Amino acid sequence: MNFTELGINDHNVNELRRNKIVKPTPVQLKAIPLILKGQNIMAQARTGSGKTLAFVLPIIESLNYTRNEAIILVPTRELATQIYEVIRDLGNPKVKALPIYGGVSINNQITKLENGINIVIGTPGRIIDLYKRKKLRLNDMRFVVVDEADRMFDMGFTPDVKYILDQIHSEYQFMLFSATFDNGIRELVKKYSKNQFKFLNLSRDNLTVGNTRQFYYMIDQYRDKFKTFLKILRREKATHLLVFVNTKKTAMWLSNKLKSLNNFDYNVDLISGDLSQYQREKILKAFKDHRINLLIATDVAARGLDINNISHVFNYDIPKYPENYIHRIGRTSRMNKLGVAITLCVKDEYEYLCHIEGLIDKEIKLKTIYSPESNKYHNPFY
Repeated sequence: MNFTELGINDHNVNELRRNKIVKPTPVQLKAIPLILKGQNIMAQARTGSGKTLAFVLPIIESLNYTRNEAIILVPTRELATQIYEVIRDLGNPKVKALPIYGGVSINNQITKLENGINIVIGTPGRIIDLYKRKKLRLNDMRFVVVDEADRMFDMGFTPDVKYILDQIHSEYQFMLFSATFDNGIRELVKKYSKNQFKFLNLSRDNLTVGNTRQFYYMIDQYRDKFKTFLKILRREKATHLLVFVNTKKTAMWLSNKLKSLNNFDYNVDLISGDLSQYQREKILKAFKDHRINLLIATDVAARGLDINNISHVFNYDIPKYPENYIHRIGRTSRMNKLGVAITLCVKDEYEYLCHIEGLIDKEIKLKTIYSPESNKYHNPFY
């Protein structure tokens, strides 16, 4: 089935084709017809599955082009910007959208709201700020989307999300997207959809990125991890990679360590929650443009990143929470492209790897860097 058969108009179909999007993804196939019919939905969909178009396309199809018709709540500034760019790239001059988040001038956002916006995309804190200043009206919302709900809950935004939803008294269509679900998210959907919703359950194979080849390397001692990482880089010939660590301290240490190497073939940088919004956007643009080809990030700093053509995701640190593994490896193999996810596992962390395999219901393959010829580990960097 193509986008026309799903009910998408010719203009949007042509713009999708211009952006080399011709075949709907599974979440788009399931969600678009239901949303066009006015159905509330709760959808299990990871980042990179095409979920943004799954709700953006039917919302745009149904707009009356009046003020504040749709609100999309997101956990991060980056995701707000990415959704805005998706809407902008559809090239409909009648659609006025605005990304709203902290760290930038609120006055500019107020001016644009006063000029009239159809679709508001924003993080909860700034949305509430503008609402309390009476610069953003929520009374007439027709579409309400909560995107990456699990990340929203993890980041402590649950009270803010509920506060915003409680201020919307119009009859609206409710849509929630999340990679994982718990009772809290389910209860939120039940309450704000008046228990009238369709649950779209994507399989775990889709959830865990079927196109991603997943491997791990077992490391005897933590002190061997950095040298092992360098060996794997040389072997894999990774071209554009995202490296996850568990703490900001490790991110800084690893960045400095890599930058100090002689004849190292990668331009390295890191993204941290300590950076200003301008610095974050500058680094992300350089990464998207491949001027940076090795980016180090923590889970918090990388939430909401939507970057194509990442060849490899490295878990330099194995995530302590299995759900974070799903979000990390979802940064590669986007939109049906092949990718590689590699995890470095110190022996005393093996239980964490077992928990991940239990969650994804799949065995992660063990790789070794052992060289039988030399009867030792071969290190091309040392």
